[in-house]
Amino acid sequence: MKRKIIINTMIIVIAAVLLTFFSVTAIMYAHSVESLKSGTKHEAKILKISIEQEGVRLLEQEDFWSEDRRVTIIGKDGRVIYDSVIDADTLDNHKARPEVSQAFVKGEGEALRTSETMQKKVYYYAVKLEDGTVLRVSSSMDSIYRMMLGMVPYMVLLIAVIIGISVAVICVETEHMVRPINEVNLDKPLEEPMYEEFMPLLTRMDHQNERIRIQMEELKQAEGMRREFSANVSHELKTPLMAISGYAEIISRNMVKKEDIPEFAGRIYKEATRMTRLIEDIIKLSRLDEQSDIMPFESVNLNQITSEIVDTLQVVARKRHMTIYVDGEMPDIYGVRQVIYDMLYNLCDNAVKYNKDGGYVHILIQPSEKEGYAVRWSVRDTGIGIPEDEQERIFERFYRVDKSHSRETGGTGLGLAIVKHGAKLHDALLEIESHVGEGTCISVEFPMDKAAAI
Repeated sequence: MKRKIIINTMIIVIAAVLLTFFSVTAIMYAHSVESLKSGTKHEAKILKISIEQEGVRLLEQEDFWSEDRRVTIIGKDGRVIYDSVIDADTLDNHKARPEVSQAFVKGEGEALRTSETMQKKVYYYAVKLEDGTVLRVSSSMDSIYRMMLGMVPYMVLLIAVIIGISVAVICVETEHMVRPINEVNLDKPLEEPMYEEFMPLLTRMDHQNERIRIQMEELKQAEGMRREFSANVSHELKTPLMAISGYAEIISRNMVKKEDIPEFAGRIYKEATRMTRLIEDIIKLSRLDEQSDIMPFESVNLNQITSEIVDTLQVVARKRHMTIYVDGEMPDIYGVRQVIYDMLYNLCDNAVKYNKDGGYVHILIQPSEKEGYAVRWSVRDTGIGIPEDEQERIFERFYRVDKSHSRETGGTGLGLAIVKHGAKLHDALLEIESHVGEGTCISVEFPMDKAAAI
């Protein structure tokens, strides 16, 4: 960056110096030409007066005219009578020369052209005398060119000095300008003052650092959760496997009476079923974590899903003399049908499992009263309730409020974790209200953008 700044600034400085040089040269040249013309005219007018008073013989004096001037007298017929530089007899007729013809007609004339005689660029000024002849004074442009050429070494030296000083100043200033940039604290870019122009960039860097820090913390938490989950899975799978292995070993060694074999087989089946449910729940959670494309969103009828779930749970509810009823009806929502089914099933299943015999389960589907949400689905039971200090943890994987009762009911400890991840997938809001010994109400609020037909 420093090198680029120096190079770009050097180009600008050199361009500015050269532009200044050529502009000054052009101005000086124009000024010199005007001075040359003015001087030539002035000298011609003085000569005119002198010649008219003393005659042409005045011109024969050696020191009368300047070395840079050429004086010529042209007769009425255009023949050269006198020339201060060249023998007049060798010159051709000058009557057709522009400045001479103008002088014969208007009394004076001028022209700037290359002299056929001297092969130089020359300025001519002609004035008509009283006797009808024409006095012409000319000045060579060589004097101007010599002056310009004489200035070139000084101008080159001046340009070199300016460029040298500019390079030194640029290097110092660039060093001062770049140093704060090189010394920016990338971890805390806003900690020290910086150029105002860099503040948007540094602000974005600070925000990016904050996002990275949050992501790193999330990754650490996720890694911790993964390790804990792996340990819990191992423990949860080990328990039914040990039970199955133990029962099978007893049967294989004929240590069980024939009439007791069905009971042991039933225990093996129960543990195998529990292990199967656990594996299925783990797979469901993995898919929700990945949020893969194999879960397409579609129009989902909450009333129909709720009806299917109630029909499935009615057998268990009747055995325990529970009543399940549903109120409300809402239009379809937009979501993943299987995930929504698993969410609502787990909530209803828990409402039945952890309920009291003879209790009830009330499912309510209604418009949401919260801003930004369209549908509220809730399930209320008359069960054991959840202590207030544990209500925030019930959605953690393998967390159980009543661990012994969970074992008896065949729970995997992943049901509410599936509910939490399913709600996150649908941007839904989960709320819980519970009192120990009185019951629990869990609601799911689906947002407006998931309302397919509202």
